[in-house]
Amino acid sequence: MSTNALLRAASSPLTPALGIPRHCPGAEYTAFVAGLPVSDRWSRKHTQFHLRFLHTYPDLRTWFALPLRDRLGWRNGEAQNQRRAPEPGFDAATAWINFNARHYLTYLALTGRLHMDWGWLLGIGVLKPFLVADQLQLPLREKSEDLRDRLLTLGHVRDDEAFKVPWGLIRLVIHRGDPDLHTLTSDDIEGMRHAIRHCERIPGLLQVVGEERCATLKASWGTNAYRTGLALFHAGITARPPAREESVPPTRLSGKPRIDAVFERFLAERALVLRPESMSSTRGGLRRFGLWLGTERPHIASLDQLNRADMVDFMESVHRLHKIKHPDQPLSRAYRAGIISTVAVLFRYAAVAEWDDVPARPLITHADMPRVIERVPRFIPADQLGPVMDRILALECPLQRCALLVARWSGARRTEIRKLHLDCLDAYPDGTPRLRLAAGKALKERTVPLHEEAAEAIRTLAALRQAQSDRGIHDPDLGRPTRYLFLRNGVIAGPDYLFAHPLRVICEELTILNGVGKPAIHPHRFRHTLGTQLAEKGARVQTIMKVLGHKSPGMSMTYTHISDPTVLADYQAVLQPGATIAGPLADTLRSGQLDQDALDWLKTNFYKTELELGRCLRLPQEGPCECDLYLTCAKFVTTPQYAPRLRERLCVEEQLALDAEKRGWGREVERHQRLSERICSLLDELGEPHAELPE
Repeated sequence: MSTNALLRAASSPLTPALGIPRHCPGAEYTAFVAGLPVSDRWSRKHTQFHLRFLHTYPDLRTWFALPLRDRLGWRNGEAQNQRRAPEPGFDAATAWINFNARHYLTYLALTGRLHMDWGWLLGIGVLKPFLVADQLQLPLREKSEDLRDRLLTLGHVRDDEAFKVPWGLIRLVIHRGDPDLHTLTSDDIEGMRHAIRHCERIPGLLQVVGEERCATLKASWGTNAYRTGLALFHAGITARPPAREESVPPTRLSGKPRIDAVFERFLAERALVLRPESMSSTRGGLRRFGLWLGTERPHIASLDQLNRADMVDFMESVHRLHKIKHPDQPLSRAYRAGIISTVAVLFRYAAVAEWDDVPARPLITHADMPRVIERVPRFIPADQLGPVMDRILALECPLQRCALLVARWSGARRTEIRKLHLDCLDAYPDGTPRLRLAAGKALKERTVPLHEEAAEAIRTLAALRQAQSDRGIHDPDLGRPTRYLFLRNGVIAGPDYLFAHPLRVICEELTILNGVGKPAIHPHRFRHTLGTQLAEKGARVQTIMKVLGHKSPGMSMTYTHISDPTVLADYQAVLQPGATIAGPLADTLRSGQLDQDALDWLKTNFYKTELELGRCLRLPQEGPCECDLYLTCAKFVTTPQYAPRLRERLCVEEQLALDAEKRGWGREVERHQRLSERICSLLDELGEPHAELPE
């Protein structure tokens, strides 16, 4: 047969009757074998193999109906050169016929006449299709090498024993009966991986490979299939990279159909607005509620049968819950509060939407939420931070080094750092490096200034990434493919690899461990450290909010509350004996006339007393102060720290007085003049000039 005829045969589709396997004309395959670059003896032998197989199975459906062990024949490692059966009762003649027909079966698959099943493809052992593919002028060999090289550029380590991209590629092609790689889809990859994960269910496969070897083979096959899918994605052939793990169908949240229907409806509607991480915790809370209903209220078939007393019992039981995987460990306080919060949101949401099978009014309110401890952020002490940073700079992996440096100098969360784009770094007009952080917990992108140490690490890593021929991965938040900075082996690097693993090694080397021998530094402590340092150096709350991505000022105020040197300095400036102060309360403080209770309250709540131009030391039992602080408040006190603000306010009052005079507003002129005189009096008491001195 001519080359053109062979190519036409290679592209011919299966028969219209639902892809029924069929033989090729005898003359076609005889001509094909004759054209192979092999010896005459090899050609004659394989022609006889073909004729014997054709005579034994004139209808390929008869061959497919055989047990898998018979269809495979002899397998690699089973003494193929010996004329003996591997087990009693095995038909050796049939085994040799089927074994010697493998080249012919490969030819049928590559010419579109046969879809081979996964049992045969996994049990075959060694499969050598390239001789057939090359003769058909199919670029499978070149494509396999190209895909292998592509993975090498992405960071995969080459191991000839395990790095088998052709293993998965050839099996995909033969399974589909289509040699065109560009017709492969992500579903084809996942189909192969699913067959591997559940290969023990394939009839006869355990008999072939051995039950004791099945687990080892599954791991090896799974790696090959995953790498093949990853290479096909970055080559632009498939639409999405293979998932790291198989998605396991979630378990039912309740054994009662009406209750489970409400739970699933709630999850489906909340999934429209919540991120997957939040949905995971929501499902966990409902699962706990469903378990409690099944054990403590088995007679309840619908949620509308519950009452307030039932929910009080549920909340009491939550405080006694233990972890499912570690029954000896109780749930954390925060997780217990999350369970109750999830159930409360469910009832409130369903009541507002007027669902069936739910109480008409919420059975749990915000008042039932357990109070949690507001912990002080754990910043890294200076004596530990220096050695840790030295070890980070010495890390060999550029991804780990860059990720930890960015965590140290940006205050970003792990999820935000992992998702940094390849073009995340630019600069402010003055040349200061500027980092664009991806949307994280707060669903907002933001830009923050970055230390040159971290910026240089990003530039180094970005240069390495630019040399890699990877394809952008779809970003569900942006809705488009994105090239990420922290790409490892073709996928976004995991948080454990980037943060937990190197920090564990560093902490063990420096013996920075907690009470149970675990690393005392986790990546989030870099965030706490940056927030604390910003507060100590006088950064405004708005600045801390912008840098750390907080939604509310209260979150950022946490860092100003723990800024010990700043609080101590302010405290000493007012309450320390001999401090320079001014205001109606100044004489009382100087003479030590405050009683002990008042002094104790001020020591505890001093940071809450700050105002624009000083502090109000009114005690709680004295009620709120609603008067003009600069004129009559007996509790007002100020320090030289506020002198610049006092001078600015004095300038404003003088300008307002002049404006009122021009307009003929006599009483306004008098009011602003009195304010100006009061501010001048305060400045005089502090020993400060009324205006800024010229430089």
